[in-house]
Amino acid sequence: MESQHRTCLAGRASRSAVTRATAHCLAGIVLSLTTVAALAGTLTIVDSEARYPEGPLWRDGKLLYVEYATGNIKSWDGTRVTVYWHQEGCGPSALIPFNGRLLVACYDTNSLVELGEGGKEVRTVRADSGGKPFIGPNDFTADGHGGIYFTASGVYDLKAPITGTVLHMSADGRSITEVANTIHYSNGLVVAKDQQHLLVAEMLAGRILSFPIGADGTLGARTVWARLQDLAAPTANEDGYNGPDGLKLGPDGNYYIAQNGSGRVLVVNEDRKLVRTIDVPTPYLTNMAFGTHGVVFLTGAFEQWKPPYPGVVYRWTP
Repeated sequence: MESQHRTCLAGRASRSAVTRATAHCLAGIVLSLTTVAALAGTLTIVDSEARYPEGPLWRDGKLLYVEYATGNIKSWDGTRVTVYWHQEGCGPSALIPFNGRLLVACYDTNSLVELGEGGKEVRTVRADSGGKPFIGPNDFTADGHGGIYFTASGVYDLKAPITGTVLHMSADGRSITEVANTIHYSNGLVVAKDQQHLLVAEMLAGRILSFPIGADGTLGARTVWARLQDLAAPTANEDGYNGPDGLKLGPDGNYYIAQNGSGRVLVVNEDRKLVRTIDVPTPYLTNMAFGTHGVVFLTGAFEQWKPPYPGVVYRWTP
């Protein structure tokens, strides 16, 4: 998660200045992007009025995504956007299916909320099995055995102590164990293609870490899988907060890294070589999800420091 801001023409602007005129301007930007080159794909807008969108999830033919700034989960059925769930103050950052239900990471209330049928809240969890509270639960990934890994990022501040962690929830949901710590703002994560390693975005260090996965879901000693500076040339105005946010393994076997602050996805192969980038107008790209027929859904914001945190949800078609 995380963001900042930019007007559709140039420079910076507060989110309060974003109106429907901005949405029209965004549409123009998207149209111009789609005419640059066929290989770049086609970028269209799903929701031009999203407020710090994150955590997209393609499920049962619909797109679900959260709005960090509003406490909403929204749903897009291909035609219209509706609010599926709301919790004031939650600050949702991610979603994942779990045992037929839905787990929501509430970053601001330091909790996980489990939702049942129709968005009914089933339970709320605020600490691991040893009683240690979560600080900034941020993103999820399935462990391949019915359980999940999730990050608790710590404080989003370059000067704050490094307290990011990774936790594992058992398949029955009863056990939550811290499996890695001392990560400089742990963010997106994914089980690697070999099913033997967990890749974790260490956002404020600008790199992806790799942990060997033990038989019981525990993690071994970390290594650096890749540094963003080695994958692609820097973009203008990068600062210390520019780094990897969402991290996914695509259906094409490539890794997709949302570079927050640069408005792009780095698509990287198994050999850690850049295959291509997917560029969007929102500089604070937060995450992505995969639909059918090569479609990639992307969430991003123009502003991450000032309300109302205007953002956009995109649909990219190859």
